[in-house]
Amino acid sequence: MMPKLGMEAATKVIEEWGQPKSTITHLILCSLPGVDMPGADLRLLKMLGLRPSVNRVMLYSLGWYAGGNVLRIAKDIAENNPGAQVHAE
Repeated sequence: MMPKLGMEAATKVIEEWGQPKSTITHLILCSLPGVDMPGADLRLLKMLGLRPSVNRVMLYSLGWYAGGNVLRIAKDIAENNPGAQVHAE
């Protein structure tokens, strides 16, 4: 189950960003606990009301190492996909 804090954080970031959710093209999410299906990325996508066509990257069990990887992947996607709107959590 998606933790309440994660959902609240994602909602706040999107509100502060000030753009419509419909423009998000990519969602990157990391989770410290083990793998679960459906993944937290799909649950967050549905909870936020994002389009099913949003590209998702889910990283599991990387510990503190995950944060840097999420930022690196977000940067790579944004730089190499003109018009990409990446939400990383």
